[in-house]
Amino acid sequence: MSDEVTIYKRAPKPQPVLSVSPSWPNPGASVTLSCEGLELQSEGWRFFWYKAVPDPSKQNYRPSYSYELLPGSTNGTEQNSFIISGPTHTAGYKCRAERGKPKFYTDYSKRKFVWSADPRPAASLSVNPDRVQHFRSDSVSLSCEGNSAEWRVMMFTERDGLSDCSYWGKMTGSTCTINPYYYMDGVFWCESKSGEFSNAVNITLQDDYHDDVILVSPVHPVTEGDPVTLSCRYIKQNLLSNVFFYHNNKLINNDSREELNISAVSKSDEGFYKCQHSGKESPRSWMSVRGEED
Repeated sequence: MSDEVTIYKRAPKPQPVLSVSPSWPNPGASVTLSCEGLELQSEGWRFFWYKAVPDPSKQNYRPSYSYELLPGSTNGTEQNSFIISGPTHTAGYKCRAERGKPKFYTDYSKRKFVWSADPRPAASLSVNPDRVQHFRSDSVSLSCEGNSAEWRVMMFTERDGLSDCSYWGKMTGSTCTINPYYYMDGVFWCESKSGEFSNAVNITLQDDYHDDVILVSPVHPVTEGDPVTLSCRYIKQNLLSNVFFYHNNKLINNDSREELNISAVSKSDEGFYKCQHSGKESPRSWMSVRGEED
């Protein structure tokens, strides 16, 4: 008769789901973090909120972060939401919860980012060519400026998550030149080893089919009262004529033209734009408008 052996498996810890709103805040706006997914568990949770800090000791193309508690979160909060008062800048966040005695902790949530489009004096990202949409064969470079000697350029995509320039480009000094055959649509920003985050930008990639078109629109927010020009181009032509422009999917010019000129942009001009030429439409891009005092 053999001895019976009983193996007990520890139940996996619950993992909350973090959401951020808005993920692209306007200058000075507050951001709300929500730690969800524990509603079916017993009550009595306290919630802890963390901010990502780059970990220079673990640098590779899949960057590592350490996490520090946000001010006001040291002892946890009874509410499963937490407001970060503006102004906010590009940063990553996590949450977790605990309850009971002895204390039982959930797993950390997956990381969520809040992205600021506004360049900051301490850290800013510029794009060359200075537009949102690019053809795959375009030479595109991203440059970091600010109070640091060591930068890395980050990319986040819904498909592949987070990676840095060493995976999809070549970093020379503070500039990343993108390898067009390794990157895709995504959000890009700069990080320093000392923990500074730059503004973030969206970049959209278009394949090099001869009849595809892209919209030429500003990659950074534009200021109320400033002039703005949008245009449309093929891969081998800088400017197309006979173009129709759309704002939030609504045709805004009854006649075809080469450019859409807005002499003094206002908040009502904010939104998604696209262009159409000979039946071909560009992808759409968001144009952000900030107030003069932002």
